[in-house]
Order: sequence, then structure tokens, then C-alpha cells
Amino acid sequence: MYTKSIFVASLAFVLAACGHVDPNRVTRPAGSKPFQGDRAELVQLGATLWKDTSLSTNGIACQGCHVNGAQFKKSFAAAYPHPVAMAKSMANLKAIDAEQMVQFCMIVPMKAEPLPWDSKKLAALTAYIEDSEQPSFKSKKM
Repeated sequence: MYTKSIFVASLAFVLAACGHVDPNRVTRPAGSKPFQGDRAELVQLGATLWKDTSLSTNGIACQGCHVNGAQFKKSFAAAYPHPVAMAKSMANLKAIDAEQMVQFCMIVPMKAEPLPWDSKKLAALTAYIEDSEQPSFKSKKM
């Protein structure tokens, strides 16, 4: 019997195996500026958004694929930007930063539009990944 996390992980793998993502959709446009705000507030909002299924069109939240670090590979322990197999195979990106990964996940597993580049939500999810999820993964895996 599949648990929800195994199902979601399998779904993400299948999505990665078929399809192409335009790298311009996940790469910050030249001259655009990210949302600026209090880092602690952004991380706190990011923690909420990490569990928010309403960001997707298919009911998946970030946490759905990344329950207790699932779906993070050894490269996640490396500083950004770093290689991510799914981003390389689907968008031909040799390395990806946290912000790009948020956008990539919005498009592929979550089947939604990328977040606006100047949005508080994008800044919050990026900050949460960098300050909470990645350090937590490193401490568990290293």
C-alpha cells in the first residue's frame, strides 16, 4: 500500500521523466529585483507556504514531496547554486539556486504558474528553504 508521500514522490519522478521546462520561466529576468523584507518574517511565512496546497493546481504542497527531507539528494547539502537532476534533464540547467528551484517546483510537480519574481511568496519560500529546510537536511544527513 502506498503512502501519500510515496505517491507524491513517484508522481514527481514521472513528471520529471517526461516534459521540458523553458529555462527562462525559472530564471530571474535581468533587471528584476526580489521582494525585500525582514528575513525572519519571510522565513516564518515560508514555513506556512511550505505546507500550503493552494499554491498548486493539483493539491500538492512543497512539503508533500519533501516530507522529512525526502526527495532531497546529496547535492542539497551543497551551497546554492548546485546541480539538480530534474532541472538539468527538463530545463538543461547545470546548476540551480533556491529561488529557481521554487519556480521549477511550481511548474512541474505543483502544475502551477511560477510565482511573480517580485513577490513576497517567492522571497519567503526561498528564505525558508535556505534558512530552515537546507540546514535541517544537512544536520540530519551529515
